Amino acid sequence: MEEYKVKFINFLLNAGALKIGSDFTLKSKRISPWFVNIGDFNEGESSAILGEFYADSILNSGETFDLLYGIPEKGNALAVATAIGLAKKGKNVPWFFTRKVAKEYGEATNLSPAERIKALVVGRAPKEGQAVLQLDDVFTAGDAKYQAREVLQSLGNFKLPLLAIAVDRQEVGVDGKSAIEEYEQITGTKVVSVVNALDVYSFLKKNTPVKTPNGEIKKEDLERMANYLRVYGTNSVKITVGKFEQKIIKQERSVIPACDVPTLEEFEILVKETASVKGIGGYKIGFELGLGYGLEKVVKMARKYTNKPIIYDHQKAGTDIPDTGKNFAEVCKKAEVDAVIFFPQSGPETERAWIYHALDKGLKVIVGGRMTHPAYAVSEGGFITDEGALEMYRIAAKVGINNFVVPGNKPEIIEQIRGVVEAEGVNPIFYAPGFIAQGGNISDAAKVAGDRFHGIVGRGIYQAVDKKAAAIEHTSQL
Repeated sequence: MEEYKVKFINFLLNAGALKIGSDFTLKSKRISPWFVNIGDFNEGESSAILGEFYADSILNSGETFDLLYGIPEKGNALAVATAIGLAKKGKNVPWFFTRKVAKEYGEATNLSPAERIKALVVGRAPKEGQAVLQLDDVFTAGDAKYQAREVLQSLGNFKLPLLAIAVDRQEVGVDGKSAIEEYEQITGTKVVSVVNALDVYSFLKKNTPVKTPNGEIKKEDLERMANYLRVYGTNSVKITVGKFEQKIIKQERSVIPACDVPTLEEFEILVKETASVKGIGGYKIGFELGLGYGLEKVVKMARKYTNKPIIYDHQKAGTDIPDTGKNFAEVCKKAEVDAVIFFPQSGPETERAWIYHALDKGLKVIVGGRMTHPAYAVSEGGFITDEGALEMYRIAAKVGINNFVVPGNKPEIIEQIRGVVEAEGVNPIFYAPGFIAQGGNISDAAKVAGDRFHGIVGRGIYQAVDKKAAAIEHTSQL
């Protein structure tokens, strides 16, 4: 890492502008465990230092330019600070910014470019053909950057070779693509940052614990940042931070009873009679027990007889807005469940948010997309497109999730899903319902699922007179 980047990160930490450990809501509405507030530099000394760091980044880019343009509003002060920083390094460059007015530059077609410049520009007026370097604090979705280009293009014909920001968060957009890479491709403008997310993460990994005015940054704070980057980061970020593999069930193959019983007494009998069966890997609790008796009480009951994993399936969690994923994760963590199942039918942002918040609370995650019943996917006469369901698995695999729910009564679909997640470099562990009442055969599903497979069986066990014998019978089919 270049020396100026190390100094900049230390500068951010010492000033308390780099904040890690709390929850921060970004412009994108994502809830992040790390945040950089360039607005904290609002007096002479720190602004001058900030301008020098911007100058280092700009000069290091190798691009040539004639003027600095501050994108409103935070870029206004940055243009002045950076001009001073560049002057200290031997490059004297004029600056300007524009008054923020609602689209008047677009409708004022009766004004000449010169008149628009006079009305909108503060600082050195740009001239036709000059190269304008744009400045802002961070890059999120890029809306403000595209709007700034429109303003500049309304003033005249300028070259726009470079956009300089303080911190590149290296996040993907809703579509899974890097917002900065997309901006560069669309506009032809190169984006440089003083530091990026990986610079910050690498520095902290080497130096944690770190004391700051906001408190000490600990190892667990860094792990929260790592999980956020795994979920929301670009491919290069995920490669560097490293994937994780969550193993929920100890054995490679097992049967998991789906505990869809109406009373706590029946649940207690079910767990008591089957917990000693070697092939039983864990227990899946549904909303009947969770809502009827309280999730904490249900988990506590199970713990009287077993330490095997408790999986909570809210039928189907992950179908709400992104924000509620945090609340769901907190409830499950408080109840001390081990893993949660999501069917994120509300779209990619909900899927990423719910996965991140579950990981953030130390929960293991299982993601599903296709279901066992008829008329679910469009090809079966249902609502969910076949590709949309596959995308739920694909997004989860890109994040690093390796546990998936698949329809046990549809072996051809299991094979298709396996191909999708393995294409993302994931060695999957499959959990499959759809047996007995829904016609599936555990052996058939296990053949296409691979070495790591867990059959989810409900009525075939909990409705049996001898539940232990039924559990032994079903585990023998693995």
